[in-house]
Amino acid sequence: MQEYPKNSKTFDLIVIGAGFCGSLVAIKGDDLGLRVKSIDTLAEYPDNFRAEKLETDQSEALATLGLLDQVRPQVSQNIKQVHTFTGTKETITPISNHRGMHYSDTVNQLRSIMKERRILEIQKVAEIRDGSDFCQVRLDDGTLLQTRLLVLATGMGAGFRRPLGLKSLASDKLKSLTFGFYMESSSTNTLPYTAFNFRPSKFSEGLQYATFFPIGSRMRVNLFTCWDPRSDVAKAVRKCPMTELYRLFPTMERRIGAMHYASEVQAYTTRYYRLNAEHLNRIVLAGDAYQSVSPATGVGLSKCLVDAQVLVDLMPTLAESSSAQVQIKNYYQDTRKTRIDDIALKRWQLVNELATSQSLRTKLKILKHRIGPRIRKIIG
Repeated sequence: MQEYPKNSKTFDLIVIGAGFCGSLVAIKGDDLGLRVKSIDTLAEYPDNFRAEKLETDQSEALATLGLLDQVRPQVSQNIKQVHTFTGTKETITPISNHRGMHYSDTVNQLRSIMKERRILEIQKVAEIRDGSDFCQVRLDDGTLLQTRLLVLATGMGAGFRRPLGLKSLASDKLKSLTFGFYMESSSTNTLPYTAFNFRPSKFSEGLQYATFFPIGSRMRVNLFTCWDPRSDVAKAVRKCPMTELYRLFPTMERRIGAMHYASEVQAYTTRYYRLNAEHLNRIVLAGDAYQSVSPATGVGLSKCLVDAQVLVDLMPTLAESSSAQVQIKNYYQDTRKTRIDDIALKRWQLVNELATSQSLRTKLKILKHRIGPRIRKIIG
């Protein structure tokens, strides 16, 4: 790798955004011996409602990156089976290496690694300029940095799209509204299941499913829908979540007993987009900065991990190459990346169709979806 003076403002790699994906990329770049700078506006990642479960393929990918022990949610028990209820029907699915996780705690664990290595800087980026040899980054305090490779991992934020000429392939038809909260038993009885799901037994416009799983010593509930956030049912869930869940899933109270919510109800919306950034010379997009994911598909963390893995494999060449744009295209065209991107899109299309259409074609898909096992292994 190229040597720079200790106080140089020139880097091999700058990562803007220190969320899950950006932190992975910065840490692994540092492991490779690159001169790395990670930039984020916040010293600590806030308590945002994002991914809340670490699944088998994601644990394996973190282990491959050498970071599983650093982020493993030790306080959450290993989920060994999931009970799924669809009306009166019950399905039990054996699983392994599934654990509930606090997304913010996980990201802050990764940030603590970067702080120890002194590669995380808390600043606001005012301007980014692409170039053939170097990319320039101007911070809000006027500091000018330059880098051989810049990774934009700013999540769903759109601040740099127009200045960088990023064109979006988007669809307002593909949207999601997800709710999350903690619940407790209204009696001294314990829950009969460690983890369980409820699916609607009959068509209910926009309703996908509810999932219950432990995070630490508490029971977390996620409700996945594609409702309008302004709809009456969305407002009702925010106000009285368990009352609405019992109404939406009539067998739920009989299965799990009387429960009440024990935290604020968090909610966030997602709309589908994929950005085209292949015209850029030394800037790549990773994670949600490149393509959004519906939380109902369960592949958000997997997509971030694949992006990080592909970047790690290509990073030395990307950071040193005089023709970086050619290598950047290799990142976007890598079969691992195109596969997970396509899976994320197709699953989103499927879960939304199942919740919004009553056509014969959709009914056949619902039947297939219920009798066929859910595909969990998505990273080759």
